[in-house]
Amino acid sequence: MGKSNSDHFAELRLSMEAEGGELLRAFVREASLVEGVPPMTASLISADAAQTWQILCGSRTTAERAAILLSSSKGEVRARILLNGHSRFSAVVGSLSAQVRRDAGLSYRERGVDGWEITIHRGFEPSREAAEHNEEPIAEAAETTETVRIDVPQQSDSAAIARCFLAVYGHNYVHREVFSPHRYWRKVESGELIPVVTRDARGEVVGHVALEREPGATIAERGEAVVLPSYRGRHLLERMTERLTDEATKLGLVGIYAEPVTTHTFSQRNDERAGMPTCAILLGAAPETAHSKDLPVPTAGQRQSFLLTFRFLEAGRACEIVAPPAYRDVMTTTYGRLGVGVSLHESGTPTETRSMTSVMVNPWGYGRIRFEMIGSNASIELSQAVSDVSGLGARAVQLSAHVDDPGLPLLVESARRQGFFYCGLAPAFSEGRDLLLMQHVSEPLDINELQLFTEQTKELAAFIERDRQSAQSQR
Repeated sequence: MGKSNSDHFAELRLSMEAEGGELLRAFVREASLVEGVPPMTASLISADAAQTWQILCGSRTTAERAAILLSSSKGEVRARILLNGHSRFSAVVGSLSAQVRRDAGLSYRERGVDGWEITIHRGFEPSREAAEHNEEPIAEAAETTETVRIDVPQQSDSAAIARCFLAVYGHNYVHREVFSPHRYWRKVESGELIPVVTRDARGEVVGHVALEREPGATIAERGEAVVLPSYRGRHLLERMTERLTDEATKLGLVGIYAEPVTTHTFSQRNDERAGMPTCAILLGAAPETAHSKDLPVPTAGQRQSFLLTFRFLEAGRACEIVAPPAYRDVMTTTYGRLGVGVSLHESGTPTETRSMTSVMVNPWGYGRIRFEMIGSNASIELSQAVSDVSGLGARAVQLSAHVDDPGLPLLVESARRQGFFYCGLAPAFSEGRDLLLMQHVSEPLDINELQLFTEQTKELAAFIERDRQSAQSQR
């Protein structure tokens, strides 16, 4: 995004509590740097926003949530705080200008019937700021102005790639092979991993993204993405993704998917620019500790969740689905965003008596139940499968079945009675066939804490939450 005139923005939602001030400060600064704002200006506006937050919370703490939006264009960075409660904040809003730093730009206006919008803004001109502040902050700014290039890594880069992940994620990154140069390069040589890197002017690795695929698979995951903090805001993730898309097309892959985190929206923005809409929201898929160590964590205190985004590399795709009535609209809407034509089949009955299932639980306590075939005994089979994954330590469970299976409505009905609710679609995930995903979370998880970028993703999250409440009421 950098200095473009984009309308995109980063968003954080917080309860109106003074303790959230440091989280807000870190978010505003990091999001500003991602937008290409010079470090000095990013530090100033983050301090302005944190001071404003403390003043607002000092007037009256409330359980209601506020939205903080960060955007940058035309040499100006803006942090907007959206408040609910016109009368509660009327007095303090009018006195804000007298309480914040004199050099901070601040304005406010009424928002809707019962709210306020407060905007903190600062202008910047990178070249001038670089000349005026030739001290420690400029070391970071100088780093980000040097020439970089997108390249294919060599085996000798494996250790440098590991250091990038260690610098950003600590030891909590879920793809553990990146920390082992030997294991990492073995996956590259086998064709399971197709990586690209960004190099600085000295040839050092400062960013990495890869496609990961199972042997013989027609789709690949775009993941293992990292960019060192001092190089953010330069579209490096986007540029590396474009290179990977070219590589995927050459390999004859059907599609690319990603699982961006929901602790921030930076990766989500890259997926939107890459034409990868959200197909599913995977709640509680990783431990609470699975997050970047240098970014604020609005979802602290609960298991971390991911999105599933996808892009077909071939146009004109069509599919046939047996959509359960409760999910027909959301499924067809998602297919529409993927550019896929859909033929709806009437709900049928299972063609088999016995179901064929498989179960697994990964090291992070995320269980998966797959119905390869749905039989008339689906309810009994599901109960046994849930018992199996629970015994293996699953704290969140994903249920999947083929969208064209005649028994799908029966399985969905049984699953909802057992507390499962909608998750989304996994296109071409089963040897080219699409899957319907449902999910069950056994511990508290507030979906409102997830940081989501697009309106489409927020709509999907709202549908999932309604379905979760509906499924729980049937138990």
